[in-house]
Amino acid sequence: MFPTPCDWLLRQNNLLKFRNTLPVLDQLVGGLHPGQIIELCGPSGIGKSQVCWHLIRDCLNAGKNVAIISSKKIQDNDLENLPNPDSLSISYVSSVYELLLSLAAVASMAVSLVVIDGIQPLLQAVLGSANFKGQALLNEVKCGMGTVSVRCLVIYTNGLVSVGDGNHGPALGRSWEIAPSVRIMMLRDREGERVLWRNREVTARLEIRDQNVEISWN
Repeated sequence: MFPTPCDWLLRQNNLLKFRNTLPVLDQLVGGLHPGQIIELCGPSGIGKSQVCWHLIRDCLNAGKNVAIISSKKIQDNDLENLPNPDSLSISYVSSVYELLLSLAAVASMAVSLVVIDGIQPLLQAVLGSANFKGQALLNEVKCGMGTVSVRCLVIYTNGLVSVGDGNHGPALGRSWEIAPSVRIMMLRDREGERVLWRNREVTARLEIRDQNVEISWN
């Protein structure tokens, strides 16, 4: 008897399974599983990379393999006291071409989580290319991320740009809108003490206290 798509997804979830210390993510995306491409979108300094490191630690704690593709230098304090550091692979990239090569390499690796930090400057550097070359490269990156996500969870960070009337939206334009399966925007509220998490359908507030994480829905 052939397995159903549901059976396959359940098996994949067992492969990915690790304890997530940021339950707001589970609430917003309906649980973490292979096949997902999650975009964390927000201004610089909002905490996108910190969220990624939370997931990296959770995954390593569970004995899973993690791959990081980064366009910026990872700070030493982020690497300190990581559990199972031998299960972590780091690739530094400085161009979209290096990003494509790294995605192709990761696709053949046995990893549960792939984190891409700093994708915006790499892709924006080619968007002004003539003869639609920039858009073609964007499509190649989307396909590469899709291939990687078949067997693992992919999460990446993106910045914000002004879209007029005082509003902001994700960088990289409309041609990039379909790249993530879930987009989560991180914005500070007016008091500046809490971070607002907003996906395509719902809004939540995350407040980190001394002992727990409090979630409230708008």
